[in-house]
Amino acid sequence: MLASLWSLATPLMAYPDEPSHTIKAAAVARGQFTVQEGQSFGHGVHVQVPSYIANLSAQTCTAFKRDVTAACAPAVPMDDNYLTIGVTSAGLYNPMYYWLVGLPSLFLTGAPAIIGMRIASALLCTAFLAAGMTALTKLRNPKWPLAAAAVAITPMVLFLSSGINPNSLEVAATMAAFCGLLVCLESSSRLGQVKPAIATVGISVVVLANTRNVSLVWLLIAFVVAVAFYGFRSLGKLFHNRTVLITAGVMLVGVGLGLLWIVLMLFAPGSTAAAPEGITNLVAGVRPHQAFLTMIDRAFDFVPQYIGVMGWLEVPAPQAVIQFWSMLLMLALLVPFTARPRRNAVGFWIAAGALAIVPAVVQAGLIGSVGYIWQGRYNLPLFMIAMISAGMAVRFRRFDPAPSFRGVARVLVAAAAVAHIYTFVYVLRRFVVGLKDSGNWQVMLTRPDWQPPFGWILLAVVYAILIYLGASAAYAYFFPGYSLARLPNFAGRIRRPTVDSPPRDEPGDVPEKPSRHA
Repeated sequence: MLASLWSLATPLMAYPDEPSHTIKAAAVARGQFTVQEGQSFGHGVHVQVPSYIANLSAQTCTAFKRDVTAACAPAVPMDDNYLTIGVTSAGLYNPMYYWLVGLPSLFLTGAPAIIGMRIASALLCTAFLAAGMTALTKLRNPKWPLAAAAVAITPMVLFLSSGINPNSLEVAATMAAFCGLLVCLESSSRLGQVKPAIATVGISVVVLANTRNVSLVWLLIAFVVAVAFYGFRSLGKLFHNRTVLITAGVMLVGVGLGLLWIVLMLFAPGSTAAAPEGITNLVAGVRPHQAFLTMIDRAFDFVPQYIGVMGWLEVPAPQAVIQFWSMLLMLALLVPFTARPRRNAVGFWIAAGALAIVPAVVQAGLIGSVGYIWQGRYNLPLFMIAMISAGMAVRFRRFDPAPSFRGVARVLVAAAAVAHIYTFVYVLRRFVVGLKDSGNWQVMLTRPDWQPPFGWILLAVVYAILIYLGASAAYAYFFPGYSLARLPNFAGRIRRPTVDSPPRDEPGDVPEKPSRHA
């Protein structure tokens, strides 16, 4: 629901490279899976799509112009459905994601069709995010990994999940595959109890392998990090289970299809190549080792893009949100230093190293042909692995129910909720009245220049309610029997706060015990 609200609140084509991905999705939904001779003339792949989709470039008038409101875009005609040539730079991408997302364009038209495609992407991506979170609850000590996963679902992750771009599915499927694999490895002696986690791994791996070419790299890193936490002995036990063997067979077929597509596109017609997504500049004379060192030097420069840089990278989240989330991310980086025994943090150090080094290696390999193209959102799959690994490193530490610990947790959960809501309203402000040098919040109420479907006020109120419900549910999970908010009794006396009463054990709930190493 949160991602769908982002889909409504963001103007059409206000996501990175959304026109190309929308054209590709509409084409694939109409059976245009492969690239043939004569379909391209050097600027991208030419496909047959409805005219209103082929001409979506006019909707990008806000791109890179933070003071221009979404009112600059012309209306999308509802009856402009005759097939015409559309040009997409995503023509060589694997068609799986695009087919699923493009289906609404077969029975809707105009702006509703595009919003329907966005919501289809949001449902697909958030299903994997939910599967990953659900898998983590099956760990023996799930609270620290779950807290880290909640921090990892930043406003940027929700924003990307609501647009038409396979990068969003890549992030969500990587998280689900990693979390499911952690559960399977920990439960290698009782796999019959975690069959949903096995299915999560199988489906996520197949989807991830057929998303983008680099997704196979994220899959390999997720596998290595998970095994680092539980060892090869647990990995070996998995293959004694029939369900795992069947799932592994399905995964091999899915990965094989992904590799086959990559090979086929290597032999695609020569004129189909287009500028890679997100290309920023070509750099003459820069050697691969120089590009590698530059990327290492810029490792922390990508952090704001993990938290929230919306639109076409022209709408950073408010500085208060960036600073708050940066604090949480720094805590996640430092806490594994306290892990005991230290071997519990090996998986985290591998994940953190991969987050810094692997993008640098990839960019170094591309520097000679396309220049510096890397963006922080490309790192989000590795970011999700690293964050959850930080929680795994300290998973045996007791989640203290003492009042002081609960008080700190309440402040952090409430602050995270406010940060999510503030970011949503701030991005709405950018498109409704534009971001000016002077404050113009009051203009949103008095003279809005653009309105999303249902109006920005209703969307913001519903978003705030949903965030509050999610924050309350999270706090209640971490501290059973306690609530996030303490409401007074206005009938004449103050009700005794729930948080002062002893916690109630839930059915089947086993009290946490510190390990002997704690």
